[in-house]
Amino acid sequence: MTSTFTLSPQDAYGLARALVGMSWDSLALSPAVGLLLAHLDPNVPDDLRFLRKVLGQELLRAVLAVDPNAPPPPLPQRAADLNIVPELPASAKLTETQLQQAAGVGKWLNDYIRWAGNSANETPLAFHRGAGLYLAAIAVGRRLYIHTPWRQQVFPNLYLMVVAVSTYYRKSAGLSLASEVARLAIPHMLMPQPGSPENFMSMLGGILPPNFADIPQLDRARLEKGNRYAAQRGLLRDELSGLFKSMGRDYMAGLKELIMTLYDCPPYLDSNTNNKGLVVIRDAALSILGAATPAELSSALSSSDWFNGNLARFGLLTPEPDYKERSAPKDSETPTELASRLRRLHERLPEPPVPDALGEKKTAEAWSLSADIWTACRAYEQALRAMTAPSSSLDDRLRAVYGRLHVQAIKVAILLAAMDWADEDGGLPHPKVTAAHWYRAQQIVEDWRASAHRLLADLGENEEGRLENRLLSLLKACGGSATVRDLYRTLRSPRKTVLETLKALEDDGRVIRVQNAYSGRGRPPEKYELVDADSVTAAT
Repeated sequence: MTSTFTLSPQDAYGLARALVGMSWDSLALSPAVGLLLAHLDPNVPDDLRFLRKVLGQELLRAVLAVDPNAPPPPLPQRAADLNIVPELPASAKLTETQLQQAAGVGKWLNDYIRWAGNSANETPLAFHRGAGLYLAAIAVGRRLYIHTPWRQQVFPNLYLMVVAVSTYYRKSAGLSLASEVARLAIPHMLMPQPGSPENFMSMLGGILPPNFADIPQLDRARLEKGNRYAAQRGLLRDELSGLFKSMGRDYMAGLKELIMTLYDCPPYLDSNTNNKGLVVIRDAALSILGAATPAELSSALSSSDWFNGNLARFGLLTPEPDYKERSAPKDSETPTELASRLRRLHERLPEPPVPDALGEKKTAEAWSLSADIWTACRAYEQALRAMTAPSSSLDDRLRAVYGRLHVQAIKVAILLAAMDWADEDGGLPHPKVTAAHWYRAQQIVEDWRASAHRLLADLGENEEGRLENRLLSLLKACGGSATVRDLYRTLRSPRKTVLETLKALEDDGRVIRVQNAYSGRGRPPEKYELVDADSVTAAT
């Protein structure tokens, strides 16, 4: 049997003590090692043989090298290590010269952030920047791409999620501004909200709604124009966590997989639906912009969303650490010029072909862009890859996020180049992605990397905090003490989760582990009590 896990210093110390019959109960062991020692007795030959097989020779040697009589190894800091963003090596860091070059590109995005930041002065600028990039993404659709040296076509569609507590950061205000600009410039590029996977497939396939003849003429014209870009449009949804939550329901089965597939812009996708028959999706480049609160997102997500690449496809945007509310606007400014420039970008790119008399549609044209970015891109990708090594301390939930950041930077670089190109009078026939565009894109995506750490820490603190408060409340209701068994059974929570939280509360000095009088067989049940029941206010 081959070992499938690694040992922390605490694990190795606990195993070393257990093998010589010494106490290990008070140690902060990992759930896997704690479970092994709770069910195995090293004094029993069969249990000892099983433990040796589980550990394997390499880990067993590491355990035997530990002195069980030595003081226990120091515990790692419990404080927010998820929030500590690994620093890029010098080979991938942007220099001062490169940062200066980055500041000279992306004028439309700068102007959008300035307008939106003044109009919605309480919304974080990071949210406005994401919204501006989303608008550029739906203006481009699937009509620009870069062919990478590793033989991947990267189109500039984006999935972006802004996450912050309700009310204070005015997420909806920021989304409303993006919607205003889109409806002024390119209203046909906004998709209706999907009601079901089948309806979503129909919209992506360019199938008009059944009541098309009954809706107003202006809306019919918008839908008909949008159908030429059917799968290249954008979703804009205020409560994006509701979409994640609905993915687990039977009637929404397949939606998660569909959204994950669409991110990679397949040229052809089909599905045989019950009501519509065969639906064909061509030239996909879906973009998504939505908002959520940490509490809503925490309840809507499962651990698999981190590991299967679902969340890794999203730029996860939280408020910037140096967030400051700006001065309230004196006058309302209509974004006419911003919308005009966005429309110019949309209209300068090749239009999707119109079906002929027989309904046949020619292949849509997309421009392959030249890009002078590969040395810097490779350095950035390699730096991120090193951070995801199995031996690294990076949280496993962030590995998939790190693995896609360099591709997200390529997407952002394309959008920056496209916006600059549209602002030019004449000039190059096609956009060109320069090194400066890459530098600005890497800056932006590096902010998203730090933001993903902040989000993961926020989600963890929310879940942890809720369980801590519930445990403190239950302990007080039980007269100040209770066994671990009683606690996890009452809370209907996994034993290891409750035990880990109790040990964290013990580290904080809020509970203590006490001796439990027990006359039965086996080990006595673990018991905890409040340090000062009168000081606990969580239960009141």
